[in-house]
Amino acid sequence: MNLLKRFIFKEWFKVFGASSLLLFLLLTVANLISGFLRGNVSASDILMNHLLEMPGSLNRIFPISCLVASLFSINKLKNRNELTAIFASGFSRQSFILIIVQASMVIGIFQFFVTGFLDPYAKLNKNNLIKDSEAKFRNLKSRGLKASTIGSGRLWYKSDNYYFSFAKYDKLNNTLHDVNLYYITPSYRLQKKVSVDILYYKKDKWIADKGVEVDKLDLGQFPKFSEIEQSPVLISETPKDFLQIEADITTLNIIGLYSYIAKLKKSGININEYLVLFYQKFSTSIICIIFSLVSSIAIFNPNRRGSSFGRSVVFVFIFTLMYWLIQSYFIEMGKSSKIPALVSTFSVPVVFSMFLSFFFYKNRSLQ
Repeated sequence: MNLLKRFIFKEWFKVFGASSLLLFLLLTVANLISGFLRGNVSASDILMNHLLEMPGSLNRIFPISCLVASLFSINKLKNRNELTAIFASGFSRQSFILIIVQASMVIGIFQFFVTGFLDPYAKLNKNNLIKDSEAKFRNLKSRGLKASTIGSGRLWYKSDNYYFSFAKYDKLNNTLHDVNLYYITPSYRLQKKVSVDILYYKKDKWIADKGVEVDKLDLGQFPKFSEIEQSPVLISETPKDFLQIEADITTLNIIGLYSYIAKLKKSGININEYLVLFYQKFSTSIICIIFSLVSSIAIFNPNRRGSSFGRSVVFVFIFTLMYWLIQSYFIEMGKSSKIPALVSTFSVPVVFSMFLSFFFYKNRSLQ
C-alpha cells in the first residue's frame, strides 16, 4: 500500500508542478509585455517588479494547479488502466481521496505562508528595491503623499508643509479617524499641531468634528491653545489620495495585520474590510484543498471511456472562471460591509464543501 501511495503522490505532484510552471510562464509573458509597453521604466525595474509581484500571483496559480493536478493525474491513470488496477488490488477510493487531501494540504500550508508572510514582505520592500515604484507601476495621479510604517497601528504621511498621522480612513463615509497634523516651516521647524477625533470631507473641504489646535510653536514663546469644532482644516489631499492605504495595509504579515485590526476594533472603527483581507489568507489555502477534491470525483468512474482530455480542459476553464467570479463578488461585498467578513470569504468554500460532502456520502458504497 505504501508503494501505491507514493505512486499516487508522485503522479499528482508531477501534474501540479507542470501546470504551475505553465501558468507561471504565461503570467510572466503577460507581465513582461505589459511592463515593456510602459515608457518610464527600465528592463531591470520590470523584472524586479515581476519577481516581487509573483508571491501575490501564486494566490491564483496554486488553486488552479491543484484542480488540474487532481483532474489530469486521475485521467492519466484512467487512460493507462492503472486506476482500475489500483482499485482492483483492494485500494479503496476513500484512501485515494485521503492521499489527494494530504497532497493539497501541503500546497495549502505553503500557500498560507506565501500569502501571510512572503507576499507582504515583498510589498514592504518593493519601494526600496525599485525607486519610485508607485509612480512607475501604479500610475497614481497623486505623488506627493508618502506613507511610512504602520507597525504602530497608525498611518504616517508627509505632504509639502506638514506631517500627519491617523488610525484609519473610512472610504465609505470619507472620514479620517484619530488625526494628528504637524505643520512645519520651510526650515522644518514645528509650527502648529492639530489633533482631532474625526475629519470628514464635505464640499471639497476637510472639516474637524472636534479637536485642539496648538499654534506658534516656532516663535520661542508660550504656544497658543484653542479648541476647534466644525472648523475647516487645511489638507491638500482628497479622499482619492487616501485610497493608497490599501497598499500599506497589504505590507503587514498576518500577525501584524491581526494586531492592527485589534487596535482599530478598540477604537470602535468599522473593521469589516480588514477582516476580509485577514480571512482571505486562510480561505485561499482552503481553496487549494477544495479544488483538488472537486476534480477528484472522477475516481468514481474509473473507466477510461468516460474520460476526455478536451472535456477536462473545458471543465477546468469553466469551473475556474465561475468560481473566481462568484468569489470575487462576495469579497467585494464584504469589503463594502454589505455582508459580514466571514460570509464574504468562506461562504463559497463552504457551499462547495457541502456539495462534496453530499457527493461523497452518496457514493459511500463505492469503497
